[in-house]
Amino acid sequence: MDAAFTEEQDEIRRTLRELLHKHCGGDEVKAAARTPAGYDEALWRRLAGQLGLPGLALPAAYGGVGCGPTELALICEETGRAVLPSPLIATAALAAPLILALGSERQRTALLPGIAAGELTATLAVPGDRLATALALTGPNDGDWAG
Repeated sequence: MDAAFTEEQDEIRRTLRELLHKHCGGDEVKAAARTPAGYDEALWRRLAGQLGLPGLALPAAYGGVGCGPTELALICEETGRAVLPSPLIATAALAAPLILALGSERQRTALLPGIAAGELTATLAVPGDRLATALALTGPNDGDWAG
C-alpha cells in the first residue's frame, strides 16, 4: 500500500497553502472575524469559485469536484494551519457529506449545487440530545429530522 500523496493532492495542498499564506495573517484573520459574516467573503468566493473547495468531495452530478475524503482532509489541515475564519469546514467537511449521505434526492438536488458553488454555506445544528435521531442512527430515517 502506497500512502504517499498523488501529484494532484500535493498540488491542492500547495495551492491552498500559498493562497492562505497571503490572506490569513494575524491581522487579516482578526479583521475577517470582526465582519458581520465572521469571515472574509472575498476570500470565500476565491476558495469556492477558483478552487472549488466547498464541493471538493461532492459528486460532479451535484456540481462538485468529485474528490474523496483524503482531499477533504488535506483542505481541513491546510485551513487549520492558517487559522482560516471561514465556513469551509462546517460546509464542506460536515454538512455537505451528511446531506449527500442522508438527504433525500430532493434535498440533495436543492442544496448541494449551491453548496458546491459556494453560494450556500451550511453546518449541522441539532437541538439537545437529538444528534443520533438526526443522523438516523436510531429509529427510521423519516420525519422532521430525516437526513
